[in-house]
Amino acid sequence: MQEKIKEKCNEIRDLLLQKNSSYGNAVFDKGVLFDVDPMYAIQARINDKLNRMKNKNSFLSDNDLMDVTGYFILLQVLKDRMDDNLSHTKEWDIPNNMTDGEKGA
Repeated sequence: MQEKIKEKCNEIRDLLLQKNSSYGNAVFDKGVLFDVDPMYAIQARINDKLNRMKNKNSFLSDNDLMDVTGYFILLQVLKDRMDDNLSHTKEWDIPNNMTDGEKGA
């Protein structure tokens, strides 16, 4: 079973990398036409995919499952990137006119 898990993870990884290459990293950027935050855009895609899966009158396809799994991975990657950006904020980046309460101290 361990090998099957690795194979499926590799398939999803390869699909994500292929799509990211094809779309030019678009899932992590604000839209060209609509200025949508990437976090909300990914969440909307997950919501749409889950609604389609729920409303289908047939069995789930591998493509449906891989897509929704991929979107959850992209959401985690974006969250990690946001957390990294927050952890790199330095105290001297906070305006001097803020009180200690406003700084979170």
